[in-house]
Amino acid sequence: MEIEKIPVFDIGDTLLPSHEKINEKVREKVVEAGVENPSEFPINKYNIYVPEEVNQWLVKHGIDADPEEIKQNYIDWEKKYLGEKTLPALKKINEKFGPIGFISDNSLEAKKFYLEVFERAGLDYKGLVVSEEVGVKKPDPEIFREFIDNREEPAEDFVYFGNYVDRDKAAEEVGMDFVWVAEHHVFGSETDGVKIPELKPENVEEALREVEN
Repeated sequence: MEIEKIPVFDIGDTLLPSHEKINEKVREKVVEAGVENPSEFPINKYNIYVPEEVNQWLVKHGIDADPEEIKQNYIDWEKKYLGEKTLPALKKINEKFGPIGFISDNSLEAKKFYLEVFERAGLDYKGLVVSEEVGVKKPDPEIFREFIDNREEPAEDFVYFGNYVDRDKAAEEVGMDFVWVAEHHVFGSETDGVKIPELKPENVEEALREVEN
């Protein structure tokens, strides 16, 4: 049976282990600056793509480090990971079930970064909505409505793949289906619904079939 549902993806901790790696890459630069046991960098409060926000965190903790270098240290790793693992999988998923799309709690600076990465990789997708441009974050359903309005297709056509159940399951409020991706950081969330252990094309296909049935 042909699958008619279209996958849409969260980005951080769904496509890549951002929570773990942001902290790892921040820690590397902070330790270089002479801090032995730095505090965790709260990714939901400070955006790694915005040096001004990184600097706010540095000032709060009295750390003399370069926020631009910290940002770049993470981005260098991210580009490599996306190119080697995530983008090949997304291309296969898109060829079979697309055009895929993206909805993320993130900044316009992060959106610019991903637009450039996706374009450079030749990923054919349709729609990338981030919270800063909408003015709300998940679980506010408005961010999902913005995506649907941009696509001009029924919400029932889409399945949202995300890692953070408490926020991402709000996609169901606008008529989308939800699949939990439990590969990376999940913020202690859990669900009895459809889930996959890893973002692989075969797992996505199986989840789409399960949702349709």
